[in-house]
Amino acid sequence: MVTILKYVLFIILILNSSWAFGLSKQTKNIWGDENQQPNFIILLGDDISANSIGCYGAANKGITPNIDRLATEGVMFTNMFVSEAICAPTRAELYTGKQPFRNGCTTNKLATNNDVKSVVHYLEELGYRVALTGKKHYKPDSVYPFRYIEGFTEQVKTRGPEMEEDWEALADFINEDKSKPFCLFICSVHAHAPWDAGNSDILKLNEIVLPPHFIDNKVTRHFYREYLGEINLFDQQVGKAKELIGELNVEDNTVLMVLDENGAGMPSGKWTNYDWGVRSACVMKWPEKYKAITETNAIAQYCDILPTMIDAAGGKVPNDLDGKSLMGLIQGRRDKHRENAFFVYNEDYKSRAVFDGRYKLIWNLTWNNDFHVDVINGWDGFKDHMRDRHVHFLFNSWLERSEIDSIAEEKVNRFLKHPQFELYDLVNDPWEMNNLADKDEFQAKITGLKMKLEKWMQEQGDTYSDYVEDAPKNMD
Repeated sequence: MVTILKYVLFIILILNSSWAFGLSKQTKNIWGDENQQPNFIILLGDDISANSIGCYGAANKGITPNIDRLATEGVMFTNMFVSEAICAPTRAELYTGKQPFRNGCTTNKLATNNDVKSVVHYLEELGYRVALTGKKHYKPDSVYPFRYIEGFTEQVKTRGPEMEEDWEALADFINEDKSKPFCLFICSVHAHAPWDAGNSDILKLNEIVLPPHFIDNKVTRHFYREYLGEINLFDQQVGKAKELIGELNVEDNTVLMVLDENGAGMPSGKWTNYDWGVRSACVMKWPEKYKAITETNAIAQYCDILPTMIDAAGGKVPNDLDGKSLMGLIQGRRDKHRENAFFVYNEDYKSRAVFDGRYKLIWNLTWNNDFHVDVINGWDGFKDHMRDRHVHFLFNSWLERSEIDSIAEEKVNRFLKHPQFELYDLVNDPWEMNNLADKDEFQAKITGLKMKLEKWMQEQGDTYSDYVEDAPKNMD
Protein backbone atom coordinates (compact mmCIF):
# COMPACT_ATOMS: atom_id res chain seq x y z
CA MET A 1 0.00 0.00 0.00
CA VAL A 2 2.85 2.35 0.88
CA THR A 3 4.56 1.52 -2.41
CA ILE A 4 1.40 2.33 -4.38
CA LEU A 5 0.99 5.62 -2.48
CA LYS A 6 4.59 6.61 -3.25
CA TYR A 7 4.04 5.79 -6.90
CA VAL A 8 0.87 7.96 -7.06
CA LEU A 9 2.66 10.88 -5.37
CA PHE A 10 5.55 10.54 -7.82
CA ILE A 11 3.18 10.70 -10.83
CA ILE A 12 1.41 13.76 -9.38
CA LEU A 13 4.79 15.46 -8.90
CA ILE A 14 5.79 14.75 -12.50
CA LEU A 15 2.47 16.05 -13.85
CA ASN A 16 2.69 19.21 -11.75
CA SER A 17 6.25 19.84 -12.90
CA SER A 18 5.25 19.37 -16.55
CA TRP A 19 2.29 21.72 -16.14
CA ALA A 20 4.47 24.34 -14.50
CA PHE A 21 7.08 24.01 -17.22
CA GLY A 22 4.43 24.40 -19.91
CA LEU A 23 3.04 27.50 -18.21
CA SER A 24 6.46 29.07 -17.97
CA LYS A 25 6.96 28.54 -21.69
CA GLN A 26 3.72 30.38 -22.39
CA THR A 27 4.98 33.46 -20.56
CA LYS A 28 7.92 33.75 -22.94
CA ASN A 29 7.83 35.67 -26.19
CA ILE A 30 8.91 34.10 -29.46
CA TRP A 31 12.61 34.59 -28.66
CA GLY A 32 12.36 32.79 -25.32
CA ASP A 33 12.98 35.85 -23.14
CA GLU A 34 10.79 35.71 -20.05
CA ASN A 35 8.97 38.98 -19.30
CA GLN A 36 10.83 40.75 -22.09
CA GLN A 37 8.02 41.79 -24.39
CA PRO A 38 9.36 44.42 -26.78
CA ASN A 39 8.20 48.01 -26.67
CA PHE A 40 6.92 49.54 -29.92
CA ILE A 41 7.25 53.07 -31.23
CA ILE A 42 5.56 53.59 -34.61
CA LEU A 43 6.04 56.83 -36.53
CA LEU A 44 3.35 57.27 -39.15
CA GLY A 45 3.82 59.90 -41.86
CA ASP A 46 0.94 61.40 -43.80
CA ASP A 47 0.53 61.34 -47.59
CA ILE A 48 4.16 60.51 -48.43
CA SER A 49 4.94 58.40 -51.48
CA ALA A 50 7.62 55.82 -50.73
CA ASN A 51 9.89 56.80 -53.62
CA SER A 52 10.12 60.34 -52.22
CA ILE A 53 12.33 58.85 -49.48
CA GLY A 54 16.04 58.48 -50.14
CA CYS A 55 16.47 54.80 -49.30
CA TYR A 56 13.52 54.00 -51.59
CA GLY A 57 15.22 55.51 -54.60
CA ALA A 58 14.21 59.17 -54.34
CA ALA A 59 15.36 61.26 -57.29
CA ASN A 60 15.68 64.31 -55.01
CA LYS A 61 18.53 63.53 -52.64
CA GLY A 62 19.22 64.59 -49.06
CA ILE A 63 15.61 64.96 -47.93
CA THR A 64 15.45 62.04 -45.46
CA PRO A 65 18.86 61.45 -43.82
CA ASN A 66 17.39 59.96 -40.62
CA ILE A 67 15.14 57.44 -42.35
CA ASP A 68 17.95 56.54 -44.75
CA ARG A 69 20.31 55.92 -41.82
CA LEU A 70 17.69 53.85 -40.02
CA ALA A 71 17.27 51.69 -43.13
CA THR A 72 20.96 50.72 -42.89
CA GLU A 73 20.47 49.71 -39.25
CA GLY A 74 17.11 47.96 -39.52
CA VAL A 75 14.83 45.96 -41.77
CA MET A 76 13.65 47.65 -44.97
CA PHE A 77 10.52 46.33 -46.68
CA THR A 78 10.67 47.12 -50.40
CA ASN A 79 7.23 45.68 -51.25
CA MET A 80 4.99 46.96 -48.45
CA PHE A 81 1.55 48.21 -49.49
CA VAL A 82 -1.62 49.75 -48.13
CA SER A 83 -4.88 48.21 -49.31
CA GLU A 84 -6.58 51.55 -49.91
CA ALA A 85 -4.60 54.74 -50.45
CA ILE A 86 -6.72 57.11 -48.37
CA CYS A 87 -6.06 58.29 -44.80
CA ALA A 88 -8.92 56.71 -42.80
CA PRO A 89 -8.91 53.30 -44.57
CA THR A 90 -5.11 53.11 -44.31
CA ARG A 91 -5.18 53.75 -40.57
CA ALA A 92 -8.08 51.35 -40.01
CA GLU A 93 -6.15 48.58 -41.77
CA LEU A 94 -3.00 49.31 -39.77
CA TYR A 95 -4.77 49.39 -36.41
CA THR A 96 -7.17 46.43 -36.94
CA GLY A 97 -5.21 43.96 -39.08
CA LYS A 98 -8.22 43.77 -41.40
CA GLN A 99 -8.58 45.11 -44.93
CA PRO A 100 -11.20 47.74 -45.82
CA PHE A 101 -14.29 45.67 -46.59
CA ARG A 102 -13.73 43.47 -43.56
CA ASN A 103 -13.15 46.30 -41.09
CA GLY A 104 -15.88 48.50 -42.58
CA CYS A 105 -13.84 51.62 -43.37
CA THR A 106 -13.91 51.69 -47.18
CA THR A 107 -14.06 55.47 -47.67
CA ASN A 108 -12.51 58.42 -45.88
CA LYS A 109 -15.72 59.31 -44.07
CA LEU A 110 -16.84 55.86 -42.92
CA ALA A 111 -16.32 54.44 -39.45
CA THR A 112 -14.84 51.06 -38.61
CA ASN A 113 -17.45 48.44 -37.69
CA ASN A 114 -18.33 48.48 -33.99
CA ASP A 115 -17.55 44.77 -33.50
CA VAL A 116 -13.94 45.07 -34.72
CA LYS A 117 -11.03 45.01 -32.27
CA SER A 118 -7.94 47.18 -32.69
CA VAL A 119 -4.30 47.20 -31.62
CA VAL A 120 -5.37 48.80 -28.34
CA HIS A 121 -7.46 45.79 -27.34
CA TYR A 122 -4.98 43.17 -28.50
CA LEU A 123 -1.91 44.69 -26.83
CA GLU A 124 -3.67 45.71 -23.62
CA GLU A 125 -4.71 42.07 -23.24
CA LEU A 126 -1.00 41.25 -23.40
CA GLY A 127 -0.18 43.75 -20.66
CA TYR A 128 0.78 46.79 -22.76
CA ARG A 129 0.19 50.48 -22.25
CA VAL A 130 -1.02 51.78 -25.63
CA ALA A 131 -1.02 55.47 -26.58
CA LEU A 132 -1.22 57.73 -29.62
CA THR A 133 -0.25 61.33 -30.26
CA GLY A 134 -0.82 63.58 -33.26
CA LYS A 135 -3.29 62.93 -36.05
CA LYS A 136 -6.23 60.62 -35.28
CA HIS A 137 -8.55 60.23 -38.30
CA TYR A 138 -10.30 57.15 -36.97
CA LYS A 139 -13.73 56.35 -35.52
CA PRO A 140 -15.46 55.17 -33.41
CA ASP A 141 -13.59 55.65 -30.13
CA SER A 142 -14.93 52.31 -28.86
CA VAL A 143 -12.86 50.53 -31.54
CA TYR A 144 -9.87 52.82 -31.02
CA PRO A 145 -9.70 53.58 -27.27
CA PHE A 146 -6.15 54.92 -27.48
CA ARG A 147 -4.80 56.84 -24.56
CA TYR A 148 -4.31 60.17 -26.32
CA ILE A 149 -1.23 62.23 -25.49
CA GLU A 150 -1.56 65.94 -26.17
CA GLY A 151 1.37 67.85 -27.54
CA PHE A 152 1.61 67.01 -31.25
CA THR A 153 -0.28 68.70 -34.06
CA GLU A 154 -3.53 66.84 -34.68
CA GLN A 155 -5.26 68.78 -37.47
CA VAL A 156 -3.67 69.04 -40.91
CA LYS A 157 -5.12 72.55 -41.27
CA THR A 158 -3.31 73.79 -38.14
CA ARG A 159 -0.09 74.80 -39.79
CA GLY A 160 2.74 77.24 -39.58
CA PRO A 161 6.52 77.33 -39.27
CA GLU A 162 6.40 76.18 -35.63
CA MET A 163 4.51 72.89 -35.38
CA GLU A 164 3.53 71.59 -31.95
CA GLU A 165 5.83 68.83 -30.67
CA ASP A 166 6.02 67.93 -26.98
CA TRP A 167 8.64 65.21 -26.74
CA GLU A 168 8.74 65.46 -22.93
CA ALA A 169 5.12 64.30 -22.81
CA LEU A 170 6.16 61.19 -24.73
CA ALA A 171 9.11 60.65 -22.38
CA ASP A 172 6.76 60.89 -19.40
CA PHE A 173 4.51 58.22 -20.92
CA ILE A 174 7.42 55.88 -21.57
CA ASN A 175 8.83 56.35 -18.06
CA GLU A 176 5.64 56.27 -16.01
CA ASP A 177 5.45 52.48 -15.48
CA LYS A 178 8.59 50.46 -16.15
CA SER A 179 6.81 47.26 -15.10
CA LYS A 180 4.72 47.24 -18.29
CA PRO A 181 5.77 47.35 -21.96
CA PHE A 182 4.45 50.20 -24.07
CA CYS A 183 3.22 50.83 -27.59
CA LEU A 184 3.29 54.42 -28.83
CA PHE A 185 2.02 55.72 -32.18
CA ILE A 186 3.46 59.10 -33.21
CA CYS A 187 1.16 60.22 -36.03
CA SER A 188 2.56 63.12 -38.00
CA VAL A 189 0.65 65.56 -40.20
CA HIS A 190 3.61 65.74 -42.63
CA ALA A 191 3.41 65.76 -45.63
CA HIS A 192 -0.37 66.25 -45.86
CA ALA A 193 -1.53 69.37 -47.70
CA PRO A 194 -1.45 72.29 -47.26
CA TRP A 195 2.27 72.19 -47.92
CA ASP A 196 3.39 75.19 -45.91
CA ALA A 197 5.37 73.98 -42.92
CA GLY A 198 8.68 72.80 -44.34
CA ASN A 199 11.91 74.43 -45.46
CA SER A 200 11.09 76.08 -48.78
CA ASP A 201 14.80 76.35 -49.60
CA ILE A 202 15.50 72.64 -49.24
CA LEU A 203 16.18 72.42 -52.99
CA LYS A 204 16.44 74.96 -55.78
CA LEU A 205 13.36 75.05 -57.99
CA ASN A 206 15.31 74.31 -61.16
CA GLU A 207 17.03 71.32 -59.51
CA ILE A 208 13.87 69.46 -58.50
CA VAL A 209 13.16 66.20 -60.31
CA LEU A 210 9.41 65.83 -60.87
CA PRO A 211 7.49 62.56 -61.30
CA PRO A 212 7.17 61.72 -65.03
CA HIS A 213 3.37 62.04 -65.03
CA PHE A 214 3.61 65.63 -63.76
CA ILE A 215 3.32 68.72 -65.93
CA ASP A 216 6.44 70.83 -65.45
CA ASN A 217 5.68 74.46 -64.64
CA LYS A 218 6.46 76.96 -61.88
CA VAL A 219 3.32 76.16 -59.89
CA THR A 220 4.06 72.43 -59.89
CA ARG A 221 7.67 72.96 -58.92
CA HIS A 222 6.70 75.33 -56.11
CA PHE A 223 4.26 72.92 -54.46
CA TYR A 224 6.39 69.84 -55.05
CA ARG A 225 9.31 71.54 -53.31
CA GLU A 226 7.04 72.42 -50.38
CA TYR A 227 5.92 68.76 -50.27
CA LEU A 228 9.57 67.65 -50.11
CA GLY A 229 10.16 70.16 -47.32
CA GLU A 230 7.38 68.58 -45.28
CA ILE A 231 8.86 65.13 -45.83
CA ASN A 232 12.05 66.53 -44.35
CA LEU A 233 10.06 67.61 -41.27
CA PHE A 234 8.76 64.05 -40.87
CA ASP A 235 12.33 62.79 -41.21
CA GLN A 236 13.36 65.14 -38.40
CA GLN A 237 10.65 63.60 -36.21
CA VAL A 238 12.11 60.17 -36.94
CA GLY A 239 15.51 61.43 -35.81
CA LYS A 240 14.06 62.88 -32.59
CA ALA A 241 12.27 59.62 -31.81
CA LYS A 242 15.50 57.68 -32.22
CA GLU A 243 17.26 60.15 -29.92
CA LEU A 244 14.48 59.80 -27.35
CA ILE A 245 14.87 56.03 -27.28
CA GLY A 246 18.59 56.44 -26.62
CA GLU A 247 18.17 59.12 -23.96
CA LEU A 248 15.66 56.99 -22.04
CA ASN A 249 17.87 53.89 -22.31
CA VAL A 250 15.14 51.71 -23.78
CA GLU A 251 16.81 50.92 -27.11
CA ASP A 252 17.76 47.40 -25.98
CA ASN A 253 14.12 46.36 -25.98
CA THR A 254 12.29 48.84 -28.23
CA VAL A 255 11.21 48.30 -31.83
CA LEU A 256 11.16 51.49 -33.89
CA MET A 257 8.93 51.40 -36.99
CA VAL A 258 8.66 54.10 -39.66
CA LEU A 259 5.69 54.10 -42.05
CA ASP A 260 4.75 56.77 -44.59
CA GLU A 261 0.99 56.03 -44.74
CA ASN A 262 -0.37 56.25 -48.33
CA GLY A 263 1.01 58.16 -51.30
CA ALA A 264 1.31 61.88 -51.95
CA GLY A 265 -1.94 63.86 -52.05
CA MET A 266 -1.34 64.76 -55.69
CA PRO A 267 -2.62 63.43 -59.03
CA SER A 268 -2.08 59.65 -59.47
CA GLY A 269 -0.89 59.19 -55.89
CA LYS A 270 -3.31 59.07 -52.98
CA TRP A 271 -6.91 58.26 -54.06
CA THR A 272 -5.73 55.75 -56.68
CA ASN A 273 -4.45 52.20 -57.06
CA TYR A 274 -1.29 53.37 -58.80
CA ASP A 275 2.02 52.46 -57.22
CA TRP A 276 2.66 56.09 -56.24
CA GLY A 277 -0.38 55.79 -53.98
CA VAL A 278 -0.40 52.25 -52.56
CA ARG A 279 3.31 51.47 -52.11
CA SER A 280 4.48 52.33 -48.61
CA ALA A 281 7.85 52.82 -47.02
CA CYS A 282 8.33 50.51 -44.05
CA VAL A 283 11.54 50.48 -42.02
CA MET A 284 11.79 48.60 -38.72
CA LYS A 285 14.74 48.73 -36.35
CA TRP A 286 14.74 45.73 -34.02
CA PRO A 287 17.07 45.48 -31.01
CA GLU A 288 20.26 43.52 -31.58
CA LYS A 289 19.12 40.44 -29.66
CA TYR A 290 16.34 39.79 -32.16
CA LYS A 291 18.79 39.21 -35.02
CA ALA A 292 16.70 40.82 -37.72
CA ILE A 293 17.58 40.73 -41.42
CA THR A 294 18.37 43.96 -43.28
CA GLU A 295 16.04 43.95 -46.31
CA THR A 296 13.22 41.95 -47.85
CA ASN A 297 11.36 42.22 -51.14
CA ALA A 298 8.58 39.90 -49.96
CA ILE A 299 5.09 41.25 -50.60
CA ALA A 300 3.40 42.54 -47.44
CA GLN A 301 0.48 44.82 -46.55
CA TYR A 302 -0.40 47.10 -43.65
CA CYS A 303 -2.76 44.48 -42.19
CA ASP A 304 0.35 42.36 -41.48
CA ILE A 305 1.85 44.82 -39.00
CA LEU A 306 -0.59 44.27 -36.11
CA PRO A 307 -0.19 40.45 -36.25
CA THR A 308 3.58 40.99 -36.21
CA MET A 309 3.31 43.02 -33.01
CA ILE A 310 1.02 40.44 -31.39
CA ASP A 311 3.41 37.66 -32.37
CA ALA A 312 6.48 39.52 -31.09
CA ALA A 313 4.70 40.22 -27.80
CA GLY A 314 4.07 36.52 -27.23
CA GLY A 315 0.37 36.51 -28.13
CA LYS A 316 -1.54 34.26 -30.48
CA VAL A 317 -2.53 35.94 -33.74
CA PRO A 318 -6.32 35.63 -34.22
CA ASN A 319 -7.41 33.59 -37.21
CA ASP A 320 -9.98 36.16 -38.33
CA LEU A 321 -7.41 38.84 -39.20
CA ASP A 322 -6.44 39.42 -42.83
CA GLY A 323 -2.87 40.05 -41.78
CA LYS A 324 -0.15 37.50 -41.05
CA SER A 325 2.88 37.91 -38.82
CA LEU A 326 6.05 39.11 -40.54
CA MET A 327 8.35 37.64 -37.89
CA GLY A 328 9.37 34.74 -40.11
CA LEU A 329 10.63 37.27 -42.66
CA ILE A 330 12.23 39.55 -40.11
CA GLN A 331 14.22 36.74 -38.55
CA GLY A 332 15.17 35.21 -41.89
CA ARG A 333 13.25 31.97 -41.38
CA ARG A 334 11.51 32.48 -44.73
CA ASP A 335 11.86 34.80 -47.72
CA LYS A 336 8.27 34.94 -49.00
CA HIS A 337 5.09 36.17 -47.36
CA ARG A 338 2.24 36.86 -49.81
CA GLU A 339 1.72 35.76 -53.39
CA ASN A 340 -0.23 38.92 -54.19
CA ALA A 341 -1.13 42.34 -52.82
CA PHE A 342 -4.70 43.56 -53.35
CA PHE A 343 -6.04 47.09 -53.56
CA VAL A 344 -9.34 48.92 -53.54
CA TYR A 345 -10.41 52.46 -54.28
CA ASN A 346 -14.01 52.93 -53.22
CA GLU A 347 -14.90 56.61 -53.18
CA ASP A 348 -17.24 57.97 -55.88
CA TYR A 349 -15.05 56.27 -58.50
CA LYS A 350 -14.64 52.50 -58.04
CA SER A 351 -11.44 50.60 -58.82
CA ARG A 352 -9.76 47.36 -57.72
CA ALA A 353 -6.24 46.03 -58.35
CA VAL A 354 -3.83 43.15 -57.76
CA PHE A 355 -0.01 42.95 -57.83
CA ASP A 356 1.99 39.73 -58.19
CA GLY A 357 5.50 41.02 -57.57
CA ARG A 358 5.98 42.22 -61.12
CA TYR A 359 2.68 42.91 -62.84
CA LYS A 360 -0.15 45.12 -61.59
CA LEU A 361 -3.69 44.70 -62.96
CA ILE A 362 -6.08 47.59 -62.29
CA TRP A 363 -9.77 46.95 -62.90
CA ASN A 364 -11.67 50.23 -63.15
CA LEU A 365 -15.26 49.30 -62.38
CA THR A 366 -16.69 52.72 -63.25
CA TRP A 367 -14.40 53.31 -66.21
CA ASN A 368 -17.12 54.96 -68.31
CA ASN A 369 -17.06 57.93 -65.91
CA ASP A 370 -14.38 60.60 -65.74
CA PHE A 371 -12.07 60.14 -62.79
CA HIS A 372 -12.35 62.86 -60.20
CA VAL A 373 -11.22 63.56 -56.66
CA ASP A 374 -13.06 66.21 -54.72
CA VAL A 375 -9.98 68.09 -53.55
CA ILE A 376 -8.19 67.93 -56.94
CA ASN A 377 -10.77 68.55 -59.64
CA GLY A 378 -14.02 68.75 -57.67
CA TRP A 379 -17.39 67.30 -58.48
CA ASP A 380 -18.86 69.85 -60.84
CA GLY A 381 -16.89 71.09 -63.80
CA PHE A 382 -13.59 71.14 -61.91
CA LYS A 383 -15.03 73.49 -59.30
CA ASP A 384 -13.71 72.88 -55.82
CA HIS A 385 -15.63 74.15 -52.82
CA MET A 386 -12.36 75.27 -51.19
CA ARG A 387 -10.53 77.50 -53.63
CA ASP A 388 -7.36 77.74 -51.57
CA ARG A 389 -6.37 74.07 -51.72
CA HIS A 390 -2.80 73.73 -52.89
CA VAL A 391 -3.48 70.63 -54.97
CA HIS A 392 -6.34 72.48 -56.66
CA PHE A 393 -3.97 75.27 -57.71
CA LEU A 394 -1.53 72.64 -58.97
CA PHE A 395 -4.10 70.80 -61.11
CA ASN A 396 -5.64 74.04 -62.38
CA SER A 397 -2.22 75.04 -63.70
CA TRP A 398 -2.15 71.70 -65.56
CA LEU A 399 -5.52 72.41 -67.13
CA GLU A 400 -4.35 75.80 -68.32
CA ARG A 401 -1.18 74.34 -69.85
CA SER A 402 -3.14 71.51 -71.52
CA GLU A 403 -5.02 74.04 -73.64
CA ILE A 404 -1.83 75.00 -75.49
CA ASP A 405 0.45 71.96 -74.98
CA SER A 406 -0.36 68.51 -76.44
CA ILE A 407 1.94 66.69 -74.00
CA ALA A 408 0.25 68.42 -71.07
CA GLU A 409 -3.13 67.55 -72.57
CA GLU A 410 -2.10 63.88 -72.71
CA LYS A 411 -1.06 63.92 -69.05
CA VAL A 412 -4.31 65.57 -67.96
CA ASN A 413 -6.28 62.96 -69.90
CA ARG A 414 -4.26 60.21 -68.22
CA PHE A 415 -5.64 61.49 -64.93
CA LEU A 416 -9.22 61.98 -66.15
CA LYS A 417 -9.76 58.98 -68.46
CA HIS A 418 -9.09 55.43 -67.27
CA PRO A 419 -9.72 52.34 -69.41
CA GLN A 420 -11.55 49.38 -67.94
CA PHE A 421 -8.31 47.44 -67.51
CA GLU A 422 -4.74 48.60 -66.97
CA LEU A 423 -1.76 46.25 -66.81
CA TYR A 424 1.72 47.44 -65.89
CA ASP A 425 5.12 45.79 -65.67
CA LEU A 426 6.52 47.47 -62.56
CA VAL A 427 10.00 46.05 -63.12
CA ASN A 428 10.41 47.88 -66.43
CA ASP A 429 7.79 50.59 -65.90
CA PRO A 430 7.76 51.58 -62.20
CA TRP A 431 5.76 54.77 -62.87
CA GLU A 432 3.06 52.81 -64.74
CA MET A 433 3.16 54.94 -67.86
CA ASN A 434 2.81 52.12 -70.42
CA ASN A 435 -0.50 50.23 -70.27
CA LEU A 436 -0.07 46.67 -71.62
CA ALA A 437 -3.72 45.63 -71.33
CA ASP A 438 -4.43 45.76 -75.08
CA LYS A 439 -1.44 43.64 -76.10
CA ASP A 440 -2.25 40.06 -77.18
CA GLU A 441 0.72 38.52 -75.41
CA PHE A 442 -0.58 39.67 -72.00
CA GLN A 443 -4.17 38.44 -72.21
CA ALA A 444 -3.41 35.23 -70.29
CA LYS A 445 -1.70 37.27 -67.56
CA ILE A 446 -4.74 39.56 -67.33
CA THR A 447 -7.12 36.60 -67.10
CA GLY A 448 -5.10 34.96 -64.32
CA LEU A 449 -4.75 38.13 -62.27
CA LYS A 450 -8.43 38.99 -62.72
CA MET A 451 -9.43 35.57 -61.37
CA LYS A 452 -7.28 36.12 -58.28
CA LEU A 453 -8.72 39.59 -57.82
CA GLU A 454 -12.31 38.34 -58.07
CA LYS A 455 -11.59 35.58 -55.55
CA TRP A 456 -10.15 38.09 -53.07
CA MET A 457 -13.08 40.44 -53.57
CA GLN A 458 -15.53 37.64 -52.88
CA GLU A 459 -13.65 36.68 -49.71
CA GLN A 460 -13.71 40.30 -48.57
CA GLY A 461 -17.45 40.67 -49.10
CA ASP A 462 -16.88 43.31 -51.78
CA THR A 463 -20.22 43.52 -53.62
CA TYR A 464 -18.71 45.03 -56.72
CA SER A 465 -21.55 43.70 -58.91
CA ASP A 466 -23.33 46.90 -57.88
CA TYR A 467 -20.89 48.83 -60.08
CA VAL A 468 -20.14 46.67 -63.10
CA GLU A 469 -22.40 44.78 -65.51
CA ASP A 470 -20.11 41.84 -66.26
CA ALA A 471 -19.50 40.82 -62.65
CA PRO A 472 -19.78 37.05 -62.05
CA LYS A 473 -23.33 35.93 -61.38
CA ASN A 474 -22.36 34.11 -58.18
CA MET A 475 -21.32 37.34 -56.49
CA ASP A 476 -23.75 38.64 -53.87
